[in-house]
Amino acid sequence: MRYILNICLFAFILTISNTINSQNVITNIDNDSILIGKELYYKIDINLDKEKNIVFPDSTSFVPFEIISETKIDTTANEDGFKFSKTYGITSFDEGEFIIPKIKIEIGDSIFLTNSKKVTVNLVEVDTLKQGLYEIKPSYEPISNFDLFLLIIKNRYPYIILLLLSLIIFTFIIFYFRSTIFEFFYPLIKIKPSLNPIQIAKKRIIELKNLDTKSENQIKFFYSELSFALRNFLEKKVYDRSLESTTKELISQLNSIKELKILPISTNSINNIEELLNRADLVKFAKYLPEKKLIKKDLISLDKEINLISDLLPKLTEEERLRDLKYQKEKIKKIVTKRIVIVLSSLLLSLILLFLTSGFLNGFHYTFDKITFNENLNLTEKQWVKSKYGGLTGIFVETPDALIRLNDSINYPYDNINLDSRFYYSNSDKSIELYISNYSSKNKIDNNIYQNFLEFSLDPLITEKNILSLKSDEKLEEFTTKNKQKGQIIYGPLKIEIEDGRFKKWGEYKFICFFTESEFKTVFLVYQDKRYLSEISERIISSIEPNKE
Repeated sequence: MRYILNICLFAFILTISNTINSQNVITNIDNDSILIGKELYYKIDINLDKEKNIVFPDSTSFVPFEIISETKIDTTANEDGFKFSKTYGITSFDEGEFIIPKIKIEIGDSIFLTNSKKVTVNLVEVDTLKQGLYEIKPSYEPISNFDLFLLIIKNRYPYIILLLLSLIIFTFIIFYFRSTIFEFFYPLIKIKPSLNPIQIAKKRIIELKNLDTKSENQIKFFYSELSFALRNFLEKKVYDRSLESTTKELISQLNSIKELKILPISTNSINNIEELLNRADLVKFAKYLPEKKLIKKDLISLDKEINLISDLLPKLTEEERLRDLKYQKEKIKKIVTKRIVIVLSSLLLSLILLFLTSGFLNGFHYTFDKITFNENLNLTEKQWVKSKYGGLTGIFVETPDALIRLNDSINYPYDNINLDSRFYYSNSDKSIELYISNYSSKNKIDNNIYQNFLEFSLDPLITEKNILSLKSDEKLEEFTTKNKQKGQIIYGPLKIEIEDGRFKKWGEYKFICFFTESEFKTVFLVYQDKRYLSEISERIISSIEPNKE
């Protein structure tokens, strides 16, 4: 009786345990049948009334399946407490029916086991009779200049659109302000012929006629301008020191000019001029205030005397007219030259300030290389191409441009090793060159022949460019790719002879080898000691990934 009671008690406890387990841990898969290599999602949901320490399964828990991805733990609060979720991406590379085993999960101090699940892994059916058969693709052939031009336009479409918009805006500004720009550089349109002394005097007389002479200051200003207009006229046409002479000295000189018959000026004109200048002196220095009738009479007398003297002056000869025209042209030329210098200086100063600002912000080497369209800088900033070279078991590499297949024959020193494919990349001046080679053999390849491959790859470089590689400078290290593939890397400096027995550093080389029992893959990179090439080299090397498949 006790034995039966113990069995019932054990069954009850087991039922309670399974009930609690099922309530706390829920697992499901998105499909029970997948294709070989396809990802299957396995999700675990845990419901708890309060937060506890949870230890989710690791990669060994899903054997015979492999984990290829997993999400972070997702925690959600609800009315009953908390929900913890995590999803695993698993797959299998073998065909057949497999069981996802019961997986252990630790929640606090308790251990829970999930339910096992059955999954069928199917092969991918391939029917070669249902698809067309094609010839092997030919090797790369050089494209035409026109095709290359179209490719450049396609790759640089945004920059070309920006350039065209800038040109359209610049053209619109030039067209809209064309008259202002034209007048700025051709001031002949704006410059009027200079007035001669008679015209200047006439212009001053007109201004004096419109001047109001009610107050003492206005009368004083009137006679001051009248005296200056008369003296300036005489300075230019009769006596060249009229402005600095006193009234008495000026009248004396006019009488001398009359007596010497330099200019047939009348005695009456000299007397009128003396009267005008004396009255102007009285107004300026003795505070004399003439009546309006006298002011008006003096203005008429000034106009009359200027006209009389002008009629006595000799007319301008053709030579004097040409001399005046030449003076005008030289004056215009000086103005144009000065304005051009101002514009060019402003433009040059703006460019220098822009260069200095960009230099301090981005570096002067970068700014200079950007302005001069340095090819190697453009290679670092353009969108690179990632591709696989060498068939199904080839090497993935990211490069500025796609590599081209080489069809040149190579006499390799080992007869039992075949060159399956060879690819090449370089920039325009060949300051950086990349070779990817894939070899295979029916026999097992010796792992110690990498040194022969290195010497074989360096031979053309040493022969063509007289580059020297010293074995004492070489370094051999283990090389690990991002996808955890192991290889070997040999690297070192390259030197070039500048004089007898004297060498300087030319650049560096890196030679990476990947061995299997029947295949041998190499990546050979050589580059000069120039800006940006080391950065390009490191990016290429870090992107190398032999195909795991």
